[in-house]
Amino acid sequence: MRVTNQTVLRNSISRLQQNLQSVERAREDIASGLRLRKMSQDPTAGSEVVRVGGSMRAIDQFRRNIRMGVGRIDTEENVLNSVTNALGRGMELAISQASATATAASRIAVQAEVDALINFTVGLANTRFGDNYVFGGTRGGEPPFRYPDVAGDFRALLDTGGNLVDPSGSIPLEIGDGRFATSNHNGTEVFLDTNALESLRALSVALGANDVPGITASIDALRNSSSDVQTLIGRQGARANEMMVAENNLGELELTLQAFRSELRDTEIDKAMVELVGRQTMYQAAMSATSRVLGLSLANYL
Repeated sequence: MRVTNQTVLRNSISRLQQNLQSVERAREDIASGLRLRKMSQDPTAGSEVVRVGGSMRAIDQFRRNIRMGVGRIDTEENVLNSVTNALGRGMELAISQASATATAASRIAVQAEVDALINFTVGLANTRFGDNYVFGGTRGGEPPFRYPDVAGDFRALLDTGGNLVDPSGSIPLEIGDGRFATSNHNGTEVFLDTNALESLRALSVALGANDVPGITASIDALRNSSSDVQTLIGRQGARANEMMVAENNLGELELTLQAFRSELRDTEIDKAMVELVGRQTMYQAAMSATSRVLGLSLANYL
């Protein structure tokens, strides 16, 4: 093959350009801190970086769900403590009015306080967290309870036929990949199954009727309701622990993913600096050799 000066010049410039590009790539790696800036540089590593990014975005959503769940747990615990206090006050009043020293007039006066406790408890049953009613179950956009007449129903939700229904169900939160948790109880579990509202109303009715046996019976009913509410408080404590463990697990997973992504994408500065110096040296050597070759001509030997 005939090698002309033009061929030598063209090949030399091409190799110098390649060396210069390698120097520039090493410089960009150091300047940006990233060795993987485009999928075309390493499609396999690039696809892994994209997958890790999706996992980390999911972790952010799981954390938001956990924060919401913890908020609902705290809200319910506050409500349950207030219900416990209302039931405790009801027991105190029942015990005082079941004694022989109480009169019909004192019982009527105490009835007004018990009715206020009922009103207060119904308000607790309609507690909201954000835009939703905490104890509405799957129908969190509607108030689940109302303050009725003496013999009326505390429930406020209606079905399609206009019939009263219990607030039921729950909306689970995803707190991990495929892991769901319920943050709070519905109104049926808290206020109907425990008979919290009915036991207070039974006391009010007995006080109004000056019914001593009824007042005495309400003491046990209120005590049982309070015990059931305390059980729910214990469950909420367990749910709070579950949320805490889930958040800790997410933190550990996030650190693992960050380390993996860094290994795939980020530049090792020490290694990159050594590589840059080596490529600069090669480029300088190539420039020197090229200048020597291109400086030769037939006139040097004539």
